[in-house]
Amino acid sequence: MMNRRSKRTQEEILYDILLTILNRSGRIKQTQLMTKANLSYKLMKNYLEDLVKKDYVDFIKKNDRKYLIITDKGRDFLDNLIKVKTFKETMGLD
Repeated sequence: MMNRRSKRTQEEILYDILLTILNRSGRIKQTQLMTKANLSYKLMKNYLEDLVKKDYVDFIKKNDRKYLIITDKGRDFLDNLIKVKTFKETMGLD
């Protein structure tokens, strides 16, 4: 995931967030997301606000716990990010 650069791009962070949620059966707690996607609390909150506004992720409550879920729109967006990532790697643009 981390290449020559020390910081991830916005695209890479979005990819990591959405893929992490998807890999956890489409549902994750915020603290788990922070750990798995290697994000600070502040950075995660900023990205989640944007992702919720765009309807890529949403919050649900289950058994008095708050979970983050990926929406169908979020899955479509992740599919497109994967295509872009694959294209960049194939063309040596990374």
